[in-house]
Amino acid sequence: MLQSIFIVDDDPITVEICEFVIRKTKFGNKITHFANGQKCIHFFSTYFEKKNHDENIQIPELIFLDLNMPVMDGWQFLEDYTNKYSNRLPNTKIAILTSSINPQDFMKAQEYNVVIEFIHKPLIAELVEEMKQHNELQAHFS
Repeated sequence: MLQSIFIVDDDPITVEICEFVIRKTKFGNKITHFANGQKCIHFFSTYFEKKNHDENIQIPELIFLDLNMPVMDGWQFLEDYTNKYSNRLPNTKIAILTSSINPQDFMKAQEYNVVIEFIHKPLIAELVEEMKQHNELQAHFS
């Protein structure tokens, strides 16, 4: 089981579905939600600014990231995250979770090494079960 999962999405129904599926499939223990990319980036910047990290705060092994959000969308988040934090957090992976059917979005997502999945909403249990076998995540489920 993953110890910590972040969901970065502005749609409360999507977040509720994700939380339900994650719990039902025993995919993750702690789930943290951010309504946009900027709030999640703020979390990471605050985390790294602190000299003594709070032991209750868990860096995620996986981030479910929406692409279309206000304030800071998923692409802006990916740019900022990869430039500032991905090297410092090599065990954190990202799964794009989007309603986009644009093939260019899929191609662009493949340019980011940290992105391990491109999933069309809604998140479903069968897909989460398949993700447990992903080579980047399977060590958490053996």
